[in-house]
Amino acid sequence: NRLIINAGFKFVMSNAWNNGWKGESGHPTGARSGANTTEPLPQLSISYQINENNQIYVNAEGDYRQPSATDLGWMYAGTPLPKNQYSIKEELGYRYHNKYVMVDLSLFNYNVTNRIVDQYMGMNQFSPMSIGNQTMRGFDLMVAGTSIHGFSPYASIEYLHATQDSDINQSVHAKGNQAIMAPRVMANFGLTYTYKGFFANGAVHYTGPQSVSISNDQRIPGYVTDTLSLGYHFKPFSFLKSPTFKLNFTNLTGSIVRTGAMGAVFSGKDRNANLVWSGSNAGAVGTGNSFMVEPRFTMVGSVSTSF
Repeated sequence: NRLIINAGFKFVMSNAWNNGWKGESGHPTGARSGANTTEPLPQLSISYQINENNQIYVNAEGDYRQPSATDLGWMYAGTPLPKNQYSIKEELGYRYHNKYVMVDLSLFNYNVTNRIVDQYMGMNQFSPMSIGNQTMRGFDLMVAGTSIHGFSPYASIEYLHATQDSDINQSVHAKGNQAIMAPRVMANFGLTYTYKGFFANGAVHYTGPQSVSISNDQRIPGYVTDTLSLGYHFKPFSFLKSPTFKLNFTNLTGSIVRTGAMGAVFSGKDRNANLVWSGSNAGAVGTGNSFMVEPRFTMVGSVSTSF
């Protein structure tokens, strides 16, 4: 009973379509685009229990993504739909655990075909597009400790080497670039404390620098975010089975950092991205990407129970 093998297969048949209800300029009402697609999704997982504390495992699967209905709403009807994104994933891992600690190390490799991203058009409008093929390789390491005097630590780190394997078109050179919105390093550290009814959890997350344009000419630096939760589980009272009071804090330092891009752009000078019109509306200047910013210090309280 040390070796466990699970294998399966799914086959997806999908029909996606888009109607031009509003009669956009140059695209009459009723114009229609659509596609019938099929995707094979094999899955395989193997684990081998070496002994009570050590295990190795292998996972492999096919996965896909198609443009969402929300994305398609911003495309002109009659425009060909992007091909489905398809990924082949392989993972090799090792787990160790005893009464004090649990460790998980995994190596992964993803080959992505027709990666779909949402291009930010400005004015809260997005349009899906395929940016070709990508390769993503790296490792994940996680360490978690069991409770010692009420304290339970947790830490993880991921290294991701993601590259663009193809150019988008003749004017946008992307082959060999760092894949868009794929930071090389992500790390987490957390600490949980429990004592009788009291509980607390603090966490710090680091995300490394990343490209936010396909041509790699616009980037955002690495950033740190943090959260803290404090609460108390009261004893059951009358018909209240688990009365709980909880406070959640985010961005304890009140820092202002960019935490992500609104969408994908070809370059920081892309005239189709985030267009800013002049006072005379005579032309537009591309300003590159737009960004999501970490909210300032926030505190939220809640009271809950089950009955």
